[in-house]
Amino acid sequence: MPAINKELQASTGSADITLRDTLGNSAHDTVTGALMTVAYEHHEIHSGSHYFVRGYQDLSINNVLDFTWQMPNTTKWIHWTWEISTESETNWLVYENVVATNPLANAITARNSNRNSANTSGATMRFELQTSLANANADTNVAGATLLSSGISGAGRSAGQVTRGNEMIMKQNTLYCLRAIASAAGYINFTMEWYEHTNKE
Repeated sequence: MPAINKELQASTGSADITLRDTLGNSAHDTVTGALMTVAYEHHEIHSGSHYFVRGYQDLSINNVLDFTWQMPNTTKWIHWTWEISTESETNWLVYENVVATNPLANAITARNSNRNSANTSGATMRFELQTSLANANADTNVAGATLLSSGISGAGRSAGQVTRGNEMIMKQNTLYCLRAIASAAGYINFTMEWYEHTNKE
């Protein structure tokens, strides 16, 4: 949406405020008179600063699916939301300030939500499927990390879903780990979305 300018108009002896965009069009709905706006994260899609990663993995029992995510050392901070759905019972954990003893094997290319934009994310994401928790810890050391959140998705062979709908602002120059541990065999679907934004003040 174009930037909004304020224009004072005289109406029956009192001052009303009419909002117009930079093209001179009214920013109000013509039927209801309601002010038309977009959510800020939607604005970030328009501006080419919103990214996503989406996929799935088949997990055998006791497999560990690890994602590590290196935040750039900049004040253009990352605002993150995520969702996982599981076919079977899965333990999930989010760690801050982990140590990559051995960087995970597979790089992930985040996609821009505005497919007309050539912008790329400033963060670096990797993933690896590990056969055991011991192997996962050998590559990604979480011993001194901060456990931000954890839980169980599903129960036994029953499916489950977990969503972080409110964005988390990630700490710059910090390595994060999103970990899923299969208590029972089954598929996991994952979606991560974020935008990258520098504070105005």
